[in-house]
Amino acid sequence: MNAYDVTLVVPVYNVEQYLQECLESIAAQTAFERCEVLLVDNGSTDGSYRICAEFARRHVNATVLVRRGGGAGAARNLGMDRATGGRITFCDSDDVLPPTALERMLDAAERTGAQVVVGMMETFPRPTNWAWRGYFGQGDRTFASVAEMPELVHSASACNKLFDIAYLRSHGIRFAEGVHFEDAYVGVAALVLATRLALVDQCVYQYRKRAAGNSTMDAIWTRRQNYWDHLQLVEYLHRMRAALPDLSRAVLDLFLVRSYQGFALRAPELFQGAELEDIYSRCRAVYRDVEPDLVVRGTADTRHRVAYLAFLTGDFGLFADRAARVHKVSVRDGIPYLFGDLPGRLSPLARATPFTARLEHVRKVPGTGTLRLAGRFEVGGMPMFRPLEGHLSLRVRGSRLSVPATQVRRRDMKNTRPDTEWGGFTADLPLDALRRGVHDLEFVVDAEGGQAITPCLVAAGYLRGARVVGHGGIRVVPHWKGKNRAVLMVLGPARRPGRRTVLGGLVAKDAKHVLRRRPFWKQRLIRLLTRPLAPLLLGRDLWLIGERGDTAQDNGWHLFRHLRTVGKRRGVYYVIRSTSPDRTRLAGLGHVVAHSSWKHKLLMLHASALVNAYDIDTYMLPDGWDRTRYLKHLDWRVGARRVFLQHGVTDKDVSKGLHRNRTGVDLILAVSRDEGRFLAEELGYEGQVAVAGFPRFDALTPARGGRTILFMPTWRAYLTVASYSRDGRDREARRAARDRFLASSYQEFMVRFLNDPDLAAALDRYDYTLEFLPHYEMRAMVGEMVPDRERIRVIDQNEVSVQEAMRRCDLFITDWSSTAFDVAYLGTPLVYAQFDADEYWDGHYQKGYFDARRDGFGPVRESVEEVVAEVVRYLRGGCAREPEYQRRAERFFEYRDRQNNVRASEAIDRLVRGSNH
Repeated sequence: MNAYDVTLVVPVYNVEQYLQECLESIAAQTAFERCEVLLVDNGSTDGSYRICAEFARRHVNATVLVRRGGGAGAARNLGMDRATGGRITFCDSDDVLPPTALERMLDAAERTGAQVVVGMMETFPRPTNWAWRGYFGQGDRTFASVAEMPELVHSASACNKLFDIAYLRSHGIRFAEGVHFEDAYVGVAALVLATRLALVDQCVYQYRKRAAGNSTMDAIWTRRQNYWDHLQLVEYLHRMRAALPDLSRAVLDLFLVRSYQGFALRAPELFQGAELEDIYSRCRAVYRDVEPDLVVRGTADTRHRVAYLAFLTGDFGLFADRAARVHKVSVRDGIPYLFGDLPGRLSPLARATPFTARLEHVRKVPGTGTLRLAGRFEVGGMPMFRPLEGHLSLRVRGSRLSVPATQVRRRDMKNTRPDTEWGGFTADLPLDALRRGVHDLEFVVDAEGGQAITPCLVAAGYLRGARVVGHGGIRVVPHWKGKNRAVLMVLGPARRPGRRTVLGGLVAKDAKHVLRRRPFWKQRLIRLLTRPLAPLLLGRDLWLIGERGDTAQDNGWHLFRHLRTVGKRRGVYYVIRSTSPDRTRLAGLGHVVAHSSWKHKLLMLHASALVNAYDIDTYMLPDGWDRTRYLKHLDWRVGARRVFLQHGVTDKDVSKGLHRNRTGVDLILAVSRDEGRFLAEELGYEGQVAVAGFPRFDALTPARGGRTILFMPTWRAYLTVASYSRDGRDREARRAARDRFLASSYQEFMVRFLNDPDLAAALDRYDYTLEFLPHYEMRAMVGEMVPDRERIRVIDQNEVSVQEAMRRCDLFITDWSSTAFDVAYLGTPLVYAQFDADEYWDGHYQKGYFDARRDGFGPVRESVEEVVAEVVRYLRGGCAREPEYQRRAERFFEYRDRQNNVRASEAIDRLVRGSNH
């Protein structure tokens, strides 16, 4: 008779920071005394073994085993071999067991005699919508085969399951060793072979989704070994296929297809030659007999199905180079296909899904009667490395209007997914041809075999940029219906007495919205009631200006100060949180509004322009205003122009976040013609760029001479949780970011540079102080990196503004920060410390038009030693900028006349008072 009812195996490897929480959850099990706990240390080099040993010392049912090498699979196998319980389960050492997890699974096993008991798994800090979640919520159940709940096969983990250990041993089911995906060798195999399964309708496992760079599953698609490891798993499971009943075999096939689809799609990007041929031949051996309908069920879309089509047809060329073979759409019965000549059983694999079009931008072309619509489209599986063969058009239902759509190259789409580079389009609608009414918009592909038509959906950029467009006697409102279908509402003057006017039509829509209590109905009602008095009480052409919710230091503050002091403008307001220390900078200017106050909300209902140096939706919406609902139900009705002042020169490719079709911005400022050209041609701001200079540059007068060096590195999106992220308040997400930071080359460089003995000696020798100003998004990360030395100090942005720190420094050091342009404008020498180029370009931004080595304003160095050497050289020479860097600065900046605020305010004024954009 077994001493314990269950054995719990916990593989442990360098998880000191999470292990204690895991072990506490094990000790808190209601069935703890019935459980044998085997902690298998796999050669940890941190304090993990010590924590395990202490746990075993306190609990007689816990044992520590040591197994070096072989990974988690070998550690689990050792636990299986040493287990004395009649049943066995597993827990990873950074995860958590709910208190009744073991008891509920044991009770189910004893009650049903199931070989495998499966419970619900939840992830934290963010939940995951597993494909198999639908089986839960209906009470505990028993099944004779996994075929009765086929999606459950994708619950491949061994950790949310309780196994009959005799069952595992009789089938020789063990974990793979020294490879990734070792769980599935047990989890999937046990499910498909079982003849009795029990489902426990309760969460029995909490899986920590670590975002840290040391997590095993990081970069799953970029790690080459993963392709071989998962292929080995697929082959192992495939060997079981012949012995399974037909229904269970189909379930296994579904897993084999779905689990490898991402690897099959991307393998040609990472492998060539003999390696790629090896992957192909091994995959063909596995998938050649899988039914096409199972491939369709098991894959996300046609893009993923092409590889399986190649396996089924023996077409290596199609697998190796999809773009060379797939370049023309065929249409059959209104449905687009990648190939028109496939046998009937294979044709579902070539059906192009998804086939979608999304509108992102609608604006009237200035000085014309043309409405330009722009967006993106996808014909599933069709590589868009070049323009699509065939004719594209946009159809306006109800106006009997169809216009050609021009395919355009999109840098932002290429950066998101290279095979969508030519997935953009524009279409010009003659406003005179639009009839009154609400018109659906459809995207049409006219190809061999006929037309394929899909409704246009709305994207966030479309909602942000939706404006009432005037032309003659009509008004056109880009709008939406249902969930996300794009429509144009065309309102015209009354043809006969008693018919509604344009204004009456919009007011009627407000009234209907209020009566139906739709989202933001209260705001729509308040706007309607206060509109007559708003110009008198608040001023005309209201501009609401801001930055981040708690700052007044950047272009927003400088422009506001200019407008209130020099411009004497009445209808401008600045929004900032009441608790912000920066409110003191706004003292005496008037029209300063507390963020989320009633006045802030009222101004949002009547503003003609929302002006910010940062993201408008993130920092200017009052607390409690849901962003999506605001965009759908209120933003278009107010119609405020969006002005992006920028908080740094756009020198890098930030198109994924800043493309016009994503931001909905109506006007963006630039400081040079090169920057303006890049924004217009590559980021979609044609006709919407004002090369006016930055407002803050007007105050950039040097105050050098204090013998200070300013060190100001920028942030890394992959090393922190951004302030605008929805994860910003999540403790687990912040802790994961902290882990990434501590293991990063960024942290290593900062520590080594700030503690460099040659730097310290130079500061003493030449009597300089180094001021370290961390980026806003990195402030919480860098405190302990700074040595306790008199000549090195950290600047608090609440006490010294970024601009003031730059003005007074004699030498500037940065990595990739756009503040280098401010310093170059000042005439101050600078050093670029670009120590992590590959990592930065891979994880943060991508290269733009500006190259620091070719175009920059100072020497570019990579190592700590090289950067320190440049610093010493500048200190020795009195911090003088070389003539070449002086010439580069003079060539780059369009204006140096301290009139940037004037030009910026004039550009905004033209936007607000001018024609619709």
